[in-house]
This record gives sequence, C-alpha cells and structure tokens, in this order.
Amino acid sequence: MSATVIFVSLLVLLLIRVPIAVSLGLACVIGMAAGGISFEIIVQQMVTTNDSFPLLAIPFFILAGEIMSIGGMSRRLVGFAGALVGHMRGGLGAVAVVSSGFFAALSGSNAATVAAIGGVMNGPMEERGYRPSYTAATIAAAGVPGMIIPPSILMILYGVVTGVSIGDLFIAGFLPGILICLSILATNWYLSRYENVEASDFAGLRHIYVSFKRAFWPLMMPVIILSGIYGGIFTPTEAAVVAVLYGLIVGIFYRELTLKALYKAFLKAVLSSAIVMFIMNNAGVFAWLLTIEQIPQNISHYLAVTAGNQVVYILFVNILLLLAGCIMNAAAAIVILTSILYPAAVSFGVDPVLLGVIMAVNLSIGTVTPPLGVDLFIASAITKVPLERIVVAIAPYIGVMIIDLMIISYYPPLSSVLIHLIK
Repeated sequence: MSATVIFVSLLVLLLIRVPIAVSLGLACVIGMAAGGISFEIIVQQMVTTNDSFPLLAIPFFILAGEIMSIGGMSRRLVGFAGALVGHMRGGLGAVAVVSSGFFAALSGSNAATVAAIGGVMNGPMEERGYRPSYTAATIAAAGVPGMIIPPSILMILYGVVTGVSIGDLFIAGFLPGILICLSILATNWYLSRYENVEASDFAGLRHIYVSFKRAFWPLMMPVIILSGIYGGIFTPTEAAVVAVLYGLIVGIFYRELTLKALYKAFLKAVLSSAIVMFIMNNAGVFAWLLTIEQIPQNISHYLAVTAGNQVVYILFVNILLLLAGCIMNAAAAIVILTSILYPAAVSFGVDPVLLGVIMAVNLSIGTVTPPLGVDLFIASAITKVPLERIVVAIAPYIGVMIIDLMIISYYPPLSSVLIHLIK
C-alpha cells in the first residue's frame, strides 16, 4: 500500500513542477506516514547515504571544474580546439564540440561544461551568422559527454551504490565518450551545410603548435588523474583533491586566478555540491523505501522473466533509462534505478562496469531531452533562445546519440578494451 502511495505522490508532485529532490523527499514522508514508519529513519538513511568516502570526490571535482573555468583554462582549451577544427565547415560549432570534450575531462559535469564553453562560444557563433537555435542546440549537445568522459560524477555515484571500481568505470567511459564526441562533431558538420556559414582558412601547423603550448597544462590534468588512479598513487577521491590543487597551481601560473574569482568559484562549488548531496539524501531514502517494499527485487524478477535473455534485457534497460532521463535528475535516477536494474543485470551476465556506462550514457542523453533536460535550460539561458526552439534544433543530435547508445550497449569491447590493456 505504501509503495502505491509513494509512487502516486511522486507523480503528482512532479506534475505540479515541484523540484525532483523535494518531490522525492515529500513522497517518502507521505509513504512513511501511510505505512506507519517512524520519521526518525529519514535522518538515519540520509546520514547513511552520504557516509561514504568515495562521495567526497564529487564536491572536489566540482570545485576543480569551477577553478579550471575561472583560471583561464577554458579559453585556452577553446583556442586549441579552434586551431584543430576551426577551419572545417561549421567550424565554430566544431570548436564548441571539441572544447566541450576537453573541458568534460576536467570537470566531470555536463552542466559545468555547457555553462563554461557556451559562455565562451555563444558570442563568436552569433557574430559569424549561426542561427541562435542552432548555436544553442550544438552547445547543449556538446555537453552530453561531460558525465561520460572521466572523471564522471555519475560514474562515482554508480560506483558508490554498487561497489564497482570507480577507476574501472572512469577508464570504461573514455572510448564511449570519444565516440559520442565524434558523432556530435560529424552531425554538426552535416547540419552546418544549412547554416550558410563559410569555412575559415586553415591557420597552419604552427598555429596548432602555439595553441597546444598554451593549453598544455589544462590538457595534462586528466592524464595526471587517470595515471595516478591506475598507477596506485591515489584513490579516485584523492584524485579529486589533486585536481583542485592542480587547478590552483595552473591558475596561479597563468596569473588569472584572483582571490575574488576564487571566492566565487568556491561559492558556486558549494551550491552545486549541496544540490547534488540534497538529491542524494532524498534519493537514498527513496531507494531504501523501495527496497523494504521489495520493489527492486520484484521488478528485477519481472524483467528477468520477461526479457528472457541479455539482448532483450539491455534493450529494456535502455528504454527505461531514456524515459527516466526525460523526467528525473540524473543523480537521483542513478541512485534509485541502480538498485532496481543491477541484480537482474548480474543474473543475465551483464558486466557491472558496462551497466554503469550504459546508465551514464542514457542519463546523459536525458540532460538534453525535455521536459527536464538541464542542458537545454542552461543553453537557453546563455543564448536567450526559447526552450521549444532548442528542442526542435537538437533532435538530430539526440537521434545520433541514441545510435551511439546502441553501439555502446551491444559492443562491450568498446567499454572494456582499455581496462584489459591497462591491467
């Protein structure tokens, strides 16, 4: 009975546009009241959810991304990307895509990527004659790999919930993230034919070399982080602290990191971390209530019986996650749905690392699908383009990313090959 009350309450709250974290919390309170469960358990479960050393990586990676953004590193990455692909047809769109891929490897967040790169690229694209809706759609789509390319906040959450190695998840997300970046780049090249924007002249190899030198230290951060984790020098959580320290050193070296800017970076990181942790708190209670009601076990059993084999099960998972991504925050979705999908996936012989990648890709696509796509709202705020126009313009990108999702889901070596090579 309380399970029905929980889901009906959550649905009603979401329909009246109550924020997802608050909706989860209120649905839990209503469900616990209906089931006669003590409210003291809410506090206990919130503390239990956040009582995890790996979770400390999230605020530190968020802070590292903010420091990288204000320390002059995002502009240097955009400059290097411009030297590489700026001369192509739809060059500035390509620059937005490539520089977003670089920045994703620094921040681990799609929202931070869209905000940082979108703020730099919107003006130049507008000046060159790109349609505002096209600019907004390209900027939003380019942010999708932000939660797939390591370090990924979603991968950290999945690793915390399942106990799967976060280092393995980081490595597994690298090639799928590159695939999605390349696909978005190819789509931008094709769509730019209708933008009536001429390609720029190639500036030459020397320009690439000079811009690479300017962007060298930001580009080294993901190399240091991943080699440190797999070299056994530090854990993923310690790697996040190293990323912050590295960002501070590079920002001071570039002489663009002022105390005022640093204060703003810390403030934004605190707010962003608080939002993620608040979502985690309420999602943790929600997941606990689902567990004691035997809902994950029942759904897993149903999926196992209905699917019949691994191929069909993965298809079910993708459909469910794509729909969930449309209406749920990615952090909340991965905490709640992992407990439902993980047991059946293991029974079908799905690699837990592959499942983590599949979940991250699905929920990342959810950031550009209405009605809750956070990247769409950020791109709309940056470009001043109404949301409905961005939704139409971004449809081709979403279609291509779903094709990428199918490749990632049904070709496991794409996620596992680097892990095997490193080990």
